[in-house]
Amino acid sequence: MVSKPRPVAVITGVTGGFGHAFARVFLEHDFDIIGISRHVPTNPIGRHLTADLSDPNVFPPLLEEVLQIGGRVDVLILNAGVGLYDSWEDMSMDELRRLMELNFFSPAAMARLFLPALKQTGGTVVIVSSVAGILPIAYMGAYCASKSALNAFSNTLRAELAGTGVHVLNLLPGRINTGF
Repeated sequence: MVSKPRPVAVITGVTGGFGHAFARVFLEHDFDIIGISRHVPTNPIGRHLTADLSDPNVFPPLLEEVLQIGGRVDVLILNAGVGLYDSWEDMSMDELRRLMELNFFSPAAMARLFLPALKQTGGTVVIVSSVAGILPIAYMGAYCASKSALNAFSNTLRAELAGTGVHVLNLLPGRINTGF
């Protein structure tokens, strides 16, 4: 009897908050976990890869390493993000670019790159956005804008992948004490 390989969940932003919680839940459901973050978590769950997801050059080698470790990708949870609490007038363009790189461009790049692997397994992309992407919040305009763009990406990606077997979920949590 040939045993079925364990499904693999790849989770970004696993050092705490939602990412760590996702890792615990998927581990309880017998998934192999590959966590990705800039720093090694205090209590890592599964395997961990260290990567700065705001650097677009990390993605191709990251996919190769994930496939080498797990052999497959069944769930891709795009959770890493950063906040910026400042007015549009006072924030610097460098801060805005850094936020957009991690909150929008990084998940878009990862999802696009991982799509062939997800199509092979009929996998799921989970994109962690925020209710701030649909509700304007003063002094969080850059964060709101990044999450709004992420929502549009999620919704259009879901439409484009209809019928391929790949599912796209977009989570929009409200204010939750995650340490963020």
